[in-house]
Amino acid sequence: MANVSGGLRTGARYIGRAQAAADFNPEPLIGWTGALAHASIYQIHGVGLTGASIGSYATVSDIEALATTRLNEVWLEQKLNDHLSLRVGQLAVDSEFFLTPYLGIGIGGTFGWPAIATANLPSGGIVYPLAAPAARIKITANDRVALLAAVFNGDPAGPGAGDPQKRNAYGLNFRIADAPFVIGEAQIKYGAETGSVLPGTLRIGGWRHFGRFADERFASDGRSIWDPRGSGAPLQHRGDIAIYGVLDQQVLQRPDKTDDGVFAFGRIAWAPSDRNTIDLYVDGGLTFQGMIPDRPDDQLAFLGAFARVGAPARAADLDANAFTEANRAARTYESILEATYSFKAATGVLVQPSLQYVIHPGGGAPAPNEPIALRSIPNAFVVGVRTTVQY
Repeated sequence: MANVSGGLRTGARYIGRAQAAADFNPEPLIGWTGALAHASIYQIHGVGLTGASIGSYATVSDIEALATTRLNEVWLEQKLNDHLSLRVGQLAVDSEFFLTPYLGIGIGGTFGWPAIATANLPSGGIVYPLAAPAARIKITANDRVALLAAVFNGDPAGPGAGDPQKRNAYGLNFRIADAPFVIGEAQIKYGAETGSVLPGTLRIGGWRHFGRFADERFASDGRSIWDPRGSGAPLQHRGDIAIYGVLDQQVLQRPDKTDDGVFAFGRIAWAPSDRNTIDLYVDGGLTFQGMIPDRPDDQLAFLGAFARVGAPARAADLDANAFTEANRAARTYESILEATYSFKAATGVLVQPSLQYVIHPGGGAPAPNEPIALRSIPNAFVVGVRTTVQY
């Protein structure tokens, strides 16, 4: 990937990931029915573009991570009956929650696990490349309705300074004593059986973290955290929450192949602004799948995301100007636009060029090389290509 203009600096970087996964069904060997064991590992190499060249909350690649070999998920799932299953082990939230399959084509990291979570939760959340001890229950009422709920150890890396991926460099911390993180989601499918409308899925969910979260503006004595007369210690809040919704809808269907066509999708999430940098997040787009004759595996997608910096965080930026006699830019929002095309080059080989435009990187944070910080980080234009080999 390359940043060709704007951002912190221009330049190109390479990053790659090898992923291996193994599943084990014990029934043929020992007669244990309804069970499945799973383990996955990553070997990540190269350097991501975002931190050094873009300066955005969201990464411009969803595989950006610290170069290392790490364990990801390892779990055991037991089906208790036709409608109920329990999964226990080291899990990642983004493997089952807050997802739509059509956002998966996006290369930008926010189209996987969104910036409202990575910017707000400890260690960026229990998401790629991190995982944490957890238990998940799933109730499948019928072919159209499913309910999921899970409880996780709330910090996959543990408290500390610096990059959380360095604090859990190999995925082997297995922390269990941190404040818990709980998430639940209802999934409702419609249209597939009746045929009166094209098929779609609605997901409604929310999460709660039971840890402590610093106020974005005020200190423990009620003054601004920038007020030199104040304590300087941020006011602490008990817990954090968010609610979200996800909708994907087929809007055009090929008559000869109903699984192909045009799909619209979107997500929205809200979190309280007093303890979260980002309080509102929206993303979505359109995917064109199998629409080119003789190219049934090709996909074209246009995606966009918007992350709003909450009013207390913006006010804190203005407080900093008032108390330090500076004139730094105050953060407002970050937005990312992406166009990408995935085509099958050979059996098991996908090639995917991508164009991204990052608006207000870091929410419009001050450019670090500006002597008096009057100018925000410039909008960045990113080009790249991904090759995926599956075998």
